[in-house]
Amino acid sequence: MRYRLETDTVLTMDDMFRVFRPGQITWQDGTIVSVGGIGGESIAVDQVIKIPSGILLPGFYNGHNHAAMTLFRGLADDSPIFEWLEKHIWPREAKLTADDIYVGTLLAAAEMIKSGTVGYADMYFEMDAVAKATKESGLRGWLSRGLVGQDNTALDKLSEAAEFARRFSHDPLITPMLGPHAPYTCSPWYLERVAEIASAHYLGVHIHLSESRDEVNDTRAKFGLTPIQLASRAGLFQVPILIAHGVYIEPDDLPYLENLKGGVVSCPISNAKLGNGILPYALLKQAGIAVGLGTDGAASTNSLDMFQEMKAMAWMQKVREGNPEAFRAQTALTMATRGTAAVLGFSGGILEAGRPADFIVVDSQSAHMTPDIDSVANIVYAATGADVLYTVVNGQILLAEGLLTTLNEADIRREAQERAKALLSA
Repeated sequence: MRYRLETDTVLTMDDMFRVFRPGQITWQDGTIVSVGGIGGESIAVDQVIKIPSGILLPGFYNGHNHAAMTLFRGLADDSPIFEWLEKHIWPREAKLTADDIYVGTLLAAAEMIKSGTVGYADMYFEMDAVAKATKESGLRGWLSRGLVGQDNTALDKLSEAAEFARRFSHDPLITPMLGPHAPYTCSPWYLERVAEIASAHYLGVHIHLSESRDEVNDTRAKFGLTPIQLASRAGLFQVPILIAHGVYIEPDDLPYLENLKGGVVSCPISNAKLGNGILPYALLKQAGIAVGLGTDGAASTNSLDMFQEMKAMAWMQKVREGNPEAFRAQTALTMATRGTAAVLGFSGGILEAGRPADFIVVDSQSAHMTPDIDSVANIVYAATGADVLYTVVNGQILLAEGLLTTLNEADIRREAQERAKALLSA
C-alpha cells in the first residue's frame, strides 16, 4: 500500500531545512517516496489522509531511557541521586519480574507514541520482555541489557547480552547494543571485556558517563582518571557509543573523544531534577562532538515527553551561557530528530525520499499554538506531547487522531497501576 498525508505545514529538517506550506508526504513499505508541496505530486497512492491545521515533521528519537521504570514514576522524588538509587530504586528493581518489565515498557511505549516519539534507546534487564513490548507497540528500539560487574562472576550477564544481540541482529525494529551501566558499577577490567565483545560482534555500547560531580570525583580519586578517560582506556570509544548525560565532561576529556563514533545524549530534565547540572553543550559543539536528546527513565524525569526535553534543553543552555542566542529553537528540534538519530547511527530524523517513514503530525489549531508566526518556535516552545495527532513508525500508523492503534492504553494503565502498587508494598 502507498499512502499520502497532506497537511498545512511540513518541516523536513533536511540539510536546507525546507518547509512546505501546504505540504505532503508519500510513503510505502516503511520508506518515504516523496515530500513536497501539494499539487505537483504525480505518484499514484492507495489512500490519502488530509489533516487540516497540522504540522508534519520527523518523529523524535529518545536517546536515553529506562522504559520499564515508568512503574517507579514519582518514587522518592526530590532525593539526591545516590540516595535515590541505593535506597529506593535498586532495592525495588531487584524485585522486578520479566512480566513487570514487559508491562512497564508497554506503558512507556504508549506514552512515547502519544507524545511523538518514534524510537528510543533503552538500558535495562529482561531485554526479551522489553523487545516483545517494543515490537508489539511498533516503535523502534535500540535495546541494551544493563550490565553491572566488578569481576569475572558477571561474565554470564555479558554472554546473555551477546546472545540477545545475536537473536535480534536482523530485526527491522530492534537494534541490540551492550549496556555497561557506569564506571562506578563496572570495573575497568569488566569494561574492557564489554569493549572486546562489542568489537567482536559489531555492537554499539550505551553507558552512563560523567553524570554527576560525585561520580567524577570518586572515579578520579579511585583511578586517577575521569569517567570519560577511564572509558577510553577500556576501549569503549573504539566502537559506536552512546554516552548518556555527560554533564561533567571537561576540556581535558576532549582529546579522548576525538573521532568518536556516536555521541553524547543529554537528559536536561533528569539532570536538573537530580541536581546534577547542565551539559556543556557549547564545549562539545566546538569540539565537533555529536549531541542528542533523551528523557532518562520516568522515575527520574517523570515524563517521557520529548517536547519538554526540547524546552528544557534550550532554556538551560541559554541560562548556562547567559545568552538567549546561545541555543535556538531550530537547534533543539534538530537535536530531538536527526541529531539523536545520528548518535544512534540511524538515517531517520529527516523527511526526504529514501529515508525511513518515521514522522508525526502536531495539531496547530489550539490556542497555545496561535498565531503561527514561527512553526519551529511553536513546536519547541509552545507545543506539548498532548498536541500530537499522528505518529507513524516504519510506515505504520501507531497513533491516528490521538488514538493508539497498536496498544490498549486502558488495559496497560490498569495492569501497570496494580503492579506498581504490589512492588511498593512488598
